[in-house]
Amino acid sequence: MRAKVDVDKWKRKLAYETFSDYDDPYTGIVTKINVTNLVNYCKQNNISFYGCMTYFVLNSMSAIEAFYYGYGKEENEISVYKYDVLAATATVINKENELNFTRYIEYNDDISDFILDFSNATKDASRNCPYYKIPNLENMNKINITCIPWVSFSNFKDAVTFREKNSKPKVCWGKYYLQDDKCFLDISLLVNHAFQDGYHMGVFFNSLQQNIYNLEIEKHLVKVR
Repeated sequence: MRAKVDVDKWKRKLAYETFSDYDDPYTGIVTKINVTNLVNYCKQNNISFYGCMTYFVLNSMSAIEAFYYGYGKEENEISVYKYDVLAATATVINKENELNFTRYIEYNDDISDFILDFSNATKDASRNCPYYKIPNLENMNKINITCIPWVSFSNFKDAVTFREKNSKPKVCWGKYYLQDDKCFLDISLLVNHAFQDGYHMGVFFNSLQQNIYNLEIEKHLVKVR
């Protein structure tokens, strides 16, 4: 479900009123994280790194209250809402090497179930299957996920539409690479400053790194092909 936020009583009233009218309210950080455990985990279980990384991104965001706030529309009126579920759409490359987007994938704390859902969604998108809206989507706060697995990067700027209010966090990572016998990944997070600050981005990146450090390599997943 979602609940409309009374901005006048919201603890982010000052930040929201400051940044919500900016022509470009998005701000971002690019950082490097150690994904050695995650790479080994995916190889051992023969599962998608893209799917696993998306799971850990949503898992880390799900523990931070600020990522449950965003814009929503009701009867053509855009307001601030607090959501209780997160969902992500991911970019894929189809057989013509052109960009396509998955349907939204609801975050599920069960990693096996999430990876299966992610795999089905990315396969459909890569085959240009018609997009469809998952049930209850209007009650989910939406995250945009993309991956550029051919290069590493130190800076990133995603496309953002300002034809209407936009509050979706945008996450992108590049190609992981070896350094001192460990696997590292450059990852970007862009957020609407009216909803999240550098503090929330810092908490997210630290949580993401810690969750990957804590990953149990021996845990067995249902294999998804």
